[in-house]
Amino acid sequence: MRTGLFCGLATIVVAASATPAQAEQQTYNFELRTQDIGSALRAIASITKSQVIFDGDEVRGKRSRAVKGSYSTEDALDLALRGTGLVAQPTAQGVYVVKSSPKVPRAQGPQAARSQVQSADDYSNEIVVTAQKVTETTFDVPISISVKSQREIRNRNAETITDLQYTVPGLSISEFGPGQQRIQFRGVSSFSGLAQIGQYLDEIPLNTEAPDQGPDIRLVDIARVELLRGPQGTLYGQGAMGGTIRYITNDPELSAVSGSALGELSVVEGGEPAWRGEGVFNLPLVEDQLGLRVAGGYTSIAGWIDNPRTGEENLNGGSSYFVRGKLLARLGEDLIATLLASHQEIDTGGNNTADEDRQVYYAVPTPIKNRINLFSAVLDYDLGAVSLVSATSWQERNGSNVTDITDILAPTVELLQGLQPGTLNSYVFNGASSFRAFSQEVRAQYDSSTGLRALIGAFYRNSRSTSLVSGESDPVTAVPADYYFGDTEGTSESWAVFGDLTYELLSGLDLNLGGRYFEDKRTTNSATRIFGTPSLDQGADTFSAFTPKLNISYLVSDSLNLYATASKGFRSGGFNTTSVGGGTVVIPPSYDPDSVWTYELGAKYESFDRRLTGEVAVFRNVWSDIQSVATAPNGLNTYTVNGAKMAGNGIDAQLTYRPVPSLTLSLTGGWNNMEYKTTTVEHFAGDRADYAPRYSGSASAEYRFDLGDAPSFARLDYQFADGIQVWFRSFQAVPALSETQHLLNLNVGTEISGFSIQLFAKNILNEYGVTYPAFGSLPYPGRPIPRSFGAQVRASF
Repeated sequence: MRTGLFCGLATIVVAASATPAQAEQQTYNFELRTQDIGSALRAIASITKSQVIFDGDEVRGKRSRAVKGSYSTEDALDLALRGTGLVAQPTAQGVYVVKSSPKVPRAQGPQAARSQVQSADDYSNEIVVTAQKVTETTFDVPISISVKSQREIRNRNAETITDLQYTVPGLSISEFGPGQQRIQFRGVSSFSGLAQIGQYLDEIPLNTEAPDQGPDIRLVDIARVELLRGPQGTLYGQGAMGGTIRYITNDPELSAVSGSALGELSVVEGGEPAWRGEGVFNLPLVEDQLGLRVAGGYTSIAGWIDNPRTGEENLNGGSSYFVRGKLLARLGEDLIATLLASHQEIDTGGNNTADEDRQVYYAVPTPIKNRINLFSAVLDYDLGAVSLVSATSWQERNGSNVTDITDILAPTVELLQGLQPGTLNSYVFNGASSFRAFSQEVRAQYDSSTGLRALIGAFYRNSRSTSLVSGESDPVTAVPADYYFGDTEGTSESWAVFGDLTYELLSGLDLNLGGRYFEDKRTTNSATRIFGTPSLDQGADTFSAFTPKLNISYLVSDSLNLYATASKGFRSGGFNTTSVGGGTVVIPPSYDPDSVWTYELGAKYESFDRRLTGEVAVFRNVWSDIQSVATAPNGLNTYTVNGAKMAGNGIDAQLTYRPVPSLTLSLTGGWNNMEYKTTTVEHFAGDRADYAPRYSGSASAEYRFDLGDAPSFARLDYQFADGIQVWFRSFQAVPALSETQHLLNLNVGTEISGFSIQLFAKNILNEYGVTYPAFGSLPYPGRPIPRSFGAQVRASF
């Protein structure tokens, strides 16, 4: 037997005065806080004078639920072990043996515990998360959080986070197509500057220098998606102003070969067929020591937009494929190493933008391509009360696109060049971009048995981005080759130190303090030519910020958890192209960081049998020194300034109810009234936040039944959101508006002998309202994918 088992056996408390029957019937008073599982089991054994056996390796890296109140031995053990993947099973002799639940694969050390979730058959809605970089259940974590489990992702047939957006209170995503997303939480949204939402794949920071470059993570072999609302500047750094999204991938299993394969066919009404194939293969290379897990998929994206001008049909179709490998090695009883590598390619013929007839009239094709590579190496060393983590990552992204501006600029170019009207068949901007980023984080976590938890860490990131844009005409001889050319390179070297401390002041009352200091040294080098006139813009500056957090949580009972939080989020500053002033106006060479303070009160509830769970949070955001758009005197170029202020209140809520074991009902909703409090050239006081809906929500019902001997389910999902507004008063006379969205989806599935069959209908109402308004240089608004139907088959082994 392993050393860990002997350690567990050494903690047995033998009951000399209580028989097994008495232990089952008798209740005891408990006042146990959240703590490591081993300590909690010892305490329960001592209080109840029962025999409890556990394996030290099984419980390492996991935390118990708090147990407060009067319970029997079995109920106390069940409550303490919720969400850990462990169960306490009594023997005929009355001894309680703690082991992995048959519904959850055995965790392989602390790193595996962090990504462990319940299986597709488990509907208890109790999920372990690492939102605060420690392992906790969703009920215990004292922040506003939504978690999308692997089971929910599959039963909703969600391919990306966009398919789930309105089911998450306060979340909305403006998407033109795969890899082009603008994400916001709780109304914290603006056009200028860096992204306002942090995104991670495991330990890899995904944000680039462009706020609308979404990672387009395919939800294949994803253990869960954690969506944290409110500023997360302390633990997740710059860019996490409105919240953070974390994609947690499944770890390799070290004891069994397993895998799955999926095939799907679908058709978009009025468009073309689509299909996708996905596969997962898990291979233990050395049993209990080394394992490999590979996931991949190819999606043929259906097009449904035509271009009568060029004769293209279904031009926004394309393809997306990825492959991801993950290697996990146990280098000792306490040291886990995890390596991850991912490659993704996305090619489409155009954006999901069109008129009400699903048409565009561009003069030329407008293809979009993206290539994304991600790498990470994580070391997790568990020393008992102290654990150490080192996370190293590398990201590279290359993209290209063609933007047709023939109808916007060709007449002007012909006039300025003295050409006859109609000389130019087309005038386009050819764009190419690249992004490279190396990051390193180290952190140490301390968890005592006296109510004290602490986390300290340091972070470093070095990134380089380039952007090349050239204007090209047909015929090429009609316009000088350098009529427009732009070449920009930027670098960022940042570092941060952070800490987080939690102390139990009284029984059930925890005080949490956190803080992060950040510095970012940035440079820019931009060369442009317009009408053959060159200009050069260079800059270098260092930006810094400090983001504190204060949280107080009170576990009123095993069913009710209350918390209050004041936290700050921020994003770094940047540079302007000063030459756009044309010498007639002074353009500030750089702009400073901006920051958001959020003040929040929240409550979480779950009944003892977990049939009813709910969460509600009320908050107020105060956003200062907002990075805003100003327009140069030529009316064509823009730059960024600080100074605006925005504020507003809001509420998030989510509720799940299981009136009977076979039926799950869910409701979510979010509302905010974020608006500008100052008047600038870009916005007037009272203007709404751009890109942010006032309210959104969802409702769903899932019914599970047996079709003969085959486990089956039927699920109906409804999502809604009101329209967004985009209004830059410096060059818009009236606001650009989108329309209210009503999306209804249906999924029905069954399992037969290792195979699952799922039928689905998406956007049943055939919603085709504007999701992103046309304004500025965007001639056509964004549209949702029309109604589609399909079927998929999954085989598992």
